[in-house]
Amino acid sequence: MRKCVPLLIGLVAFTYYTVLCAKTYTWVFVSSDSGDWLAASNWWFVPQPYGSPLYILLGHLLNVFPGDLVVKMTLFLSVIPSVVTVMLVYLIVDKLTSNWRIAVTSSLVLLGSAVFLTQSTVLEEYALATAFLTLSFWFYLNDQKYLTALCWGFGVAIHVFVLGAVLFWLIIEWRKYLRPLVFITLPLVTVFYGFILLLMSLDTPRLLAGGLNIHSLNQYLTVTTGAILGQLSIFEAPKRLLLTGQLVMMSFGLALIPLVRTFRKPITRAVAVILGIILWTFWYQVTNIDSAAWTFITYASPFIAVLVGVGLSKMSKFHLRYVVVGAFVLVVANGAFLNANQLTNERPLATDYYESLQELPEGSVVLVNPGSYSLGLFYVISEGKDLVPLVYPYMDDWKFWDYAVWLQQTYNIGTITTPALFTGTWGYRMKGTLEVVGDGLDISRDIYYADSPWRHSNIRRCLVLEDTEWKQIKRVTGLTGLEPESVLK
Repeated sequence: MRKCVPLLIGLVAFTYYTVLCAKTYTWVFVSSDSGDWLAASNWWFVPQPYGSPLYILLGHLLNVFPGDLVVKMTLFLSVIPSVVTVMLVYLIVDKLTSNWRIAVTSSLVLLGSAVFLTQSTVLEEYALATAFLTLSFWFYLNDQKYLTALCWGFGVAIHVFVLGAVLFWLIIEWRKYLRPLVFITLPLVTVFYGFILLLMSLDTPRLLAGGLNIHSLNQYLTVTTGAILGQLSIFEAPKRLLLTGQLVMMSFGLALIPLVRTFRKPITRAVAVILGIILWTFWYQVTNIDSAAWTFITYASPFIAVLVGVGLSKMSKFHLRYVVVGAFVLVVANGAFLNANQLTNERPLATDYYESLQELPEGSVVLVNPGSYSLGLFYVISEGKDLVPLVYPYMDDWKFWDYAVWLQQTYNIGTITTPALFTGTWGYRMKGTLEVVGDGLDISRDIYYADSPWRHSNIRRCLVLEDTEWKQIKRVTGLTGLEPESVLK
């Protein structure tokens, strides 16, 4: 009977996550990168930094089979990996405590964890990367050094964030794991991220990365870390700490009480590794200027659930009972309030955006800012819709030269002027967004602004002109909430 417990836990978790998961393209919990992953699974092109090569390769593999790509990627790359993670938490805690009841409780704690739930039921890469990180810990407990290193490599190939967790891990276990790291993890990571370099070298759409050259590589590798990592203002830190505390309480509730017992000596190497992973995750969340960084708590969630089990093993049965009750409450409450399927049906922003773009005239120029809207636009284009993606400030403040060349070659929208000495890269001057909009109007293309109403000021900065012809820019009906003139004045 005890051998069937992990399977029963997996069945419950699969049913729970499948019922709650979004069945369509969605942005319900946070401004989503899912448009990027979908586009990169339709097209061969370099996605956002740092590429997530294994994730997009799996997306392409799923695209070979019939069915809705959104549903397939959500099910196979989010729901099922999360189910595996919940089962692994049971196995890990059972091994650490030799108490299957405590192990079941830890799995239940993770099942209802708020942040983990949000990323288990939408199309994102966090659930899959977390599954590999948790699986590596299971192999570590069983002294399977090379399988541990293999899972490290797969995890880093899904999301580079896992690399930080591995480095913390190695601080504690570098003697045993240096050789597996060198002979398994590093070659695997090199191969997968070499694939990103290969895509840069090929004739692929230059939407988020340039060609294979030093300048493009420098831009690609520094655009994220230079903008968000460790950049949180000291004045914003109290708010971020408060948000982090609220998220942890929503995710674990009464289960946090047993964590105090985890620090009772002796602290094993396994617990020390877990603490290192959790420390890395929360440091990133607290110091990251990106308000969506709370999603990274997903990586810490299974390890917190494991520590809950370790703490319960040092407490009485009474404590086990109230943790079980608290976990059940969170499973029900978070399942009700964080139901991605229901929230998507109530607020179908991503679906409406997709359908609105599909209804635009073929050959239209679509003006957007970088972010969820531009990634959603790329997804629509990758599905076969003939639209011209004009992203501000790619050609203005960012000087994304390869994008300008690709735009001209692909859509015949002029982005490069005739040679002029000392005026730009390779002796050419790149046209700005304003000039390219003018080119589109000159050849009678429809120009649309298709971004959120509260971000139009970024577009407005580059489109301040008195001429009435600029009022020909249209809004996507029912989407931006702006009259065309308000974008320009």
